Amino acid sequence: MTGVLYNLLMKPFLDRFILAFPVIFLKQYPYAWIALVAVWPKSPALASLFVFVLIAGFLALRWQSAAWISHTRRQYAGKDGKFYVDQPPVTWQNAARNIAILIAWSILGAFVLKGHFGLSFWQILIMLVGFTIFHQDTRFFGAAVTYIITATGIAIRFVPGQVDYHLFLSFKEISRIEKSVYQKDKNWDLFARLRDTKEGLLMTPKNPNGFTRRVEKLFIAPSDRENFLAQLPHGYV
Repeated sequence: MTGVLYNLLMKPFLDRFILAFPVIFLKQYPYAWIALVAVWPKSPALASLFVFVLIAGFLALRWQSAAWISHTRRQYAGKDGKFYVDQPPVTWQNAARNIAILIAWSILGAFVLKGHFGLSFWQILIMLVGFTIFHQDTRFFGAAVTYIITATGIAIRFVPGQVDYHLFLSFKEISRIEKSVYQKDKNWDLFARLRDTKEGLLMTPKNPNGFTRRVEKLFIAPSDRENFLAQLPHGYV
């Protein structure tokens, strides 16, 4: 009984609560990293407060992502409706390469800035690396993107940086979805984890003016293209 009441009352309320916060607000937590590194040698107790801010900010972003999926299920799928979720994973090889480059530049910066602001070489190095990874996470891990197929359409949430984009395209609006290679000169909107994505799916609208005022044709890159296509209604591929 308690679980039923939670799902009916509390969960929708909590989902709406976290979704009301703009991503740009939640992504201010990296500044706590600067304070943490600067304060830690002198006052570990005070620094622990900034650790809490970091953890809270990180978890809030994850909560918001899960809340959007939950909210989308209630809005478009119901309890037993079709609901296929595709979340492309992080490409760790690319992330490791980019972080290695960041560390190299941060070492150089730490040598130049050591002694300034009363900070040691190691403090500046850790500060530069940590803040950059937290604040510009999409440069290292790619943009967070979620694709959802329901019985009536496709929902997408795309977070390329400090803002998020989410839209629901009903199948009535979609002319076709086909395998394609991304072409920058075609003025397609790219909603994918990696900026240099090549292979994916091109969504073409029935309306010659596009899906919205800003989105004409939409290029997406699910982690499992074949399975994604298999979930679509007959006639859209």
